Amino acid sequence: MLLPEFVNKLSKLRSVGTRKYSSSFPIVNEMERTVTINGGDDRSFPKHLNGKEASLLNKESKRASYGFLFNREPRLVGFGTARMLNRHYSSQHHTPNLEHKLLGSIPNYVKIVEVGPRDGLQNEKEIVPTAVKVELIKMLASSGLSVVEATSFVSPKWVPQLADAKDVMSTIQGIGHSRFPVLTPNLKGFEAAVEAGAKEVAVFAAASESFSRSNLNCSIEDSLARYRDVALAAKDHAIPVRGYISCVVGCPVEGAVPPSKVAYVAEELFNMGCAEISLGDTIGVGTPGTVIPMLEAVLDVVPIENLAVHFHDTYGQALSNILLSLQMGISIVDSSISGLGGCPYAKGASGNVATEDVVYMLDGLGVKTNVDLTKLVLAGDYICRHLGRSSGSKAAIALSRRLANASKL
Repeated sequence: MLLPEFVNKLSKLRSVGTRKYSSSFPIVNEMERTVTINGGDDRSFPKHLNGKEASLLNKESKRASYGFLFNREPRLVGFGTARMLNRHYSSQHHTPNLEHKLLGSIPNYVKIVEVGPRDGLQNEKEIVPTAVKVELIKMLASSGLSVVEATSFVSPKWVPQLADAKDVMSTIQGIGHSRFPVLTPNLKGFEAAVEAGAKEVAVFAAASESFSRSNLNCSIEDSLARYRDVALAAKDHAIPVRGYISCVVGCPVEGAVPPSKVAYVAEELFNMGCAEISLGDTIGVGTPGTVIPMLEAVLDVVPIENLAVHFHDTYGQALSNILLSLQMGISIVDSSISGLGGCPYAKGASGNVATEDVVYMLDGLGVKTNVDLTKLVLAGDYICRHLGRSSGSKAAIALSRRLANASKL
């Protein structure tokens, strides 16, 4: 059964009123030797059980501890006590207290910049049909994402996957209330983007000289000179410009990148007029230990409200780095549906952090995103089925399994 069918069936199941006894699994309080049937009715057990009875009771308790039932999730509490918590398909058990000393600095709202249709697909070897890209963008916009990076106006020679940029832009005009920025490597790309109807653009530099030459075929200084031309032209058209910086903590050629280099490029982009600067860990080598000094250096030269973070999950550090960034006051996070992406010029760099995983974590923190996680999972399922692979999002995989289980009830 396909995921959309699971969601439809789940909706029907949720429309049924809650029954007093919604499960045959008992909740066992071993300290009081009391069994509570889900629904609230307590039934006392003898406090003195023989070995066989105690063993059976213990097994039943464990089954209750790990059984996933409709709209319920298990949790073990204290000395083997099991509780079934009535909750929706979300990471939010309750409204977290953001005044806690570890969470107090986290923003109440985080803007997610979805980069899947561009950064996520650009490295795919098989050409994705324009219609599929457009449908993906529509699904992402309908999930509540306010910014969906749609495509890139680069030479088809370098990125053949995005050769249909003009067609994509012409088709998505007027979709919902989302914004659809596009990547423009130079003035020629900017002009093509404007002609195609782009209302926002982005430029991309690097903090590593070697990476700049391999990715952009020019030095850091030459790339910044190009982007000054783009920024001036964008100002004449009243078009906002976003600046990306690659390799903010590590480079596949040079290794560790000094924070001062990142700060220099960030300041240059900000001074030329970039309203938002995204700090990208292109090869996913960053950890909180390397991200902190990088952010501190950049925060000395660029206001925090103008900064975003963009982490790849090569070493499984992306969510840790995002959480740290939030604690430092960052409120803009880039992510890619189902963790799609990589970098054609950074061998071994895996995909971006999955949007579903980011939203799940933010939901659990009580941080507002205005994004519907269920719709995100559907969008991820759509593109992954087309690409013929499983999702790179752990949250999406887990939620899909729960939806599948619910559909069988």
